Amino acid sequence: MGPIMPLALPKFRPARLAIALAALALLLGGAAFSRFASANDTADYPAASLTAPSDPAALIARGKYLTTAADCLPCHTGPNHAPFSGGLVMATPFGGLATPNITPDKTTGIGNWTDRQFYNAVHYGVAPGRSYLLFPKFLYPAMPYTSYTKLSYADVMAIKAYLFSLPPVNVAPTPSTMLFPFNQRPVLLGWRILFFRSGPMHMDPNWTDSMKNGAYLTEALGHCGECHTPRNILSAMMLDKAYAGAPIDAFFAPNISSDKQYGVGGWAQSDLVAYLHDDGNMVKGSPYAAMGEVVDNSTSQIPVSDDVDIANYLQTMTAPQSVPPTPAIPGAAASIAMGATVYTANCAGCHGQTGGGMAPIIPNLAGNNSVTASEPTNVIGAVLSGLDSWKANGPAMPAFASSLSDEQIAAVANYVRTNFGNNATADATAHDVMELRGIAVVPPGANKEADLFGCPHVSAAGGPTTVADPGSDLLNSYIGATPATMPNRTRMLIAAIRAGNATISNADLTNDLIAAYCPVVANQAGLSRSAKHQAMLNFIASAQPLINATAN
Repeated sequence: MGPIMPLALPKFRPARLAIALAALALLLGGAAFSRFASANDTADYPAASLTAPSDPAALIARGKYLTTAADCLPCHTGPNHAPFSGGLVMATPFGGLATPNITPDKTTGIGNWTDRQFYNAVHYGVAPGRSYLLFPKFLYPAMPYTSYTKLSYADVMAIKAYLFSLPPVNVAPTPSTMLFPFNQRPVLLGWRILFFRSGPMHMDPNWTDSMKNGAYLTEALGHCGECHTPRNILSAMMLDKAYAGAPIDAFFAPNISSDKQYGVGGWAQSDLVAYLHDDGNMVKGSPYAAMGEVVDNSTSQIPVSDDVDIANYLQTMTAPQSVPPTPAIPGAAASIAMGATVYTANCAGCHGQTGGGMAPIIPNLAGNNSVTASEPTNVIGAVLSGLDSWKANGPAMPAFASSLSDEQIAAVANYVRTNFGNNATADATAHDVMELRGIAVVPPGANKEADLFGCPHVSAAGGPTTVADPGSDLLNSYIGATPATMPNRTRMLIAAIRAGNATISNADLTNDLIAAYCPVVANQAGLSRSAKHQAMLNFIASAQPLINATAN
């Protein structure tokens, strides 16, 4: 840091004028590159979207329907937060972005927003206020205003009426953790100039109102392309590949274009409607992860006729995207053979030897479009993280991150993608699994760092390549331990394991302790690999006297 200079009168500096002119040029450029709506833009929209109901109750009802179709609730409701009060931290390539409170609270919500301010936020992605100097408060495109810009003014006002009818919730905003310089909103101006075009979609005036409705629900309200369209390095949608499929967290949003081989163009419309409205079926499988939330909170809550319209639009009016699965890996046959063994031991009991599932509680893998997507991510993510139960009273799918190695998970993915009549390729690798461990929600001790360090995997009964799980969450005993509490934790863990298995050998007990402590060391920041290895040796040496003291 240089010396602190005394205060002085400002001097004229040409550089400052140049910067100011450049900023003005960018602002004008942003206006020039953004397309503004005109009255004729929505002339061919579905009839229901053109005029807001005059009755206040009907307006709120229309807004509730639109808010549901737009799936606003899941994103604007964080853990332990009231509905729509924000607090969900969304993982982006540029850091964590917390969603805001959109209840009508006047202090922490949007209760002071005018109609024009609300419309500007939804339609143009600009919130009230300034972010820095004269720059508008640009919204991050994680808020899908790039799709919501297609909404009619009447419908945006109906959404506002519904949100303002909700109970206000006063809650402190959850901080975002966006990285510099992306935490500075003015940098979004360049992104907007390059990638954002405001204004609604143009519909063919010859379309039926049902087709217009399907287009409106898909492109604007449902913003389906936001997840199912690949993005470039700056996270802008690659519109020439609309609906071709894209990664999302530890999963993959499949191709939903009209392509008859790789998209949904070849589906029976009844199967696609069942997927959207009824949580799937035993033909094409079921939605889960982020899509499961969309179905639960949105597409299953709107009239089934709307889902028919969406299906009709996707299957007939979207550009077909022919995106075959990636090529098979070298040694695919050996991987598939290993996968068959893993499947029989871990998966067949629920999904069946032929992948047919178990109606009506366990979905099929045979013919499942998610399983045969162009990337193997969905199978890997499900095996790593497990899945919630598909139907009420059905079993949840357990996570196998602790019990299966990266190679085994890749192998079982390759097996299910190429068997049961599935026509994908054996393209999953152990490296793919290792990478997904870093972002998937996996049990403690099964994350990427533990796997990279070589911590042992755990299974229910143990085996040649795994450690037996003693149950009762005992292998998490060292989480939060300090050097002062470590010996007592070890004594308690040894006693608990011996109480459950009086004949356990000292060697197996040692392996259990290693399986419990290794992930703690692996995830300790600031330690080199050699230091972590030495910490494990020290731990084993300190545990041996305690193990021997309790031996029969």
